[in-house]
Amino acid sequence: MLTVAAVCVPGGIYNTGHVDRLFAQVRKHLSIPFKEHVVLESDKPGWFSKLDLFKPGQFSGRVLYLDLDSTVIGSLDDLATIPAPFAIIKNFKEFKEPNKALFNSSVMRWDAGAADHLFTNFTSDVMDRMNGDQDFISEQMPDAATFPGDWCVSYKVSRYAKLNTMPKDSRVVCYHGQPKPWDLPDDDLQRFTFV
Repeated sequence: MLTVAAVCVPGGIYNTGHVDRLFAQVRKHLSIPFKEHVVLESDKPGWFSKLDLFKPGQFSGRVLYLDLDSTVIGSLDDLATIPAPFAIIKNFKEFKEPNKALFNSSVMRWDAGAADHLFTNFTSDVMDRMNGDQDFISEQMPDAATFPGDWCVSYKVSRYAKLNTMPKDSRVVCYHGQPKPWDLPDDDLQRFTFV
């Protein structure tokens, strides 16, 4: 069975209200039966706590992960069933420096066990070398499959937001950085034209 996962650990900016918000959207936009799983504890700071999703034996079957500050606006079925053992968003920015993220981990989908090394290969020196989980995932899985670019869009930096348009095939709007969706009017996305 599919698991839809989220991370809400103490000391961060998210709370159970954000978890409830996300899973209400998932229930509305996912027709595949699924169970919910929330990582509530981690000994890793900040973004690195997301790597606890890959603890061996934690899941079976397929896993779909979404950041709590994501807004689901379309069907998640294709994201959940994309034919790859691990899939992630291509980073919304392009970096030329080494050890910079190739990917944005706001949305990921994997087969249980396919990315266990993201947990087992993590050592404390990673936090000294890298800014967050996205840099580490990029180092460990540089050839990972990515979702089609129109499926997961950036509110902040994508050309779609700057033009007040989004692709008609958008499924998830990612609010990495600021603003967060709950800082905006409830009808904020209605100002966008879907083309």
